[in-house]
Amino acid sequence: MEFNITPNSKKERATVVKQNQTTSFLWEGENVFSTPSMISEMEETCRLLLKEQFLNNSDEWDSVGTMVDIKHLAATPVGAEITLNAEIINAEDRRILFKVSAKDKIETIGEGKHERFIINIPRFKERFGKKVKELNG
Repeated sequence: MEFNITPNSKKERATVVKQNQTTSFLWEGENVFSTPSMISEMEETCRLLLKEQFLNNSDEWDSVGTMVDIKHLAATPVGAEITLNAEIINAEDRRILFKVSAKDKIETIGEGKHERFIINIPRFKERFGKKVKELNG
């Protein structure tokens, strides 16, 4: 299948930081958006860009993350709305590189690059099932 991924394609989405997306080691009752949660939201924004704009929301095709190079620049509390942005900066066959950022209403809280690889879900599931069987011997 040919995907015709076009650089400069963009997606923006907003979400609210939830309690289960916080760190738990700084002080009692802290509500700081964690780095892994921020990266997860960035990855999902990139995934949705591909799924909606290039994969036609197909049940057969999706993408998986293969690389993250993200800086977490500022703390954000639970309840804050954040805006996530993803832009395709390079596409080589099924390997797609994105520029990503996250902002709250005050400042940029994170930025960097993320790479995803387009997968055929049935083929991926089959290969993964074989691996699970091998590992569980």
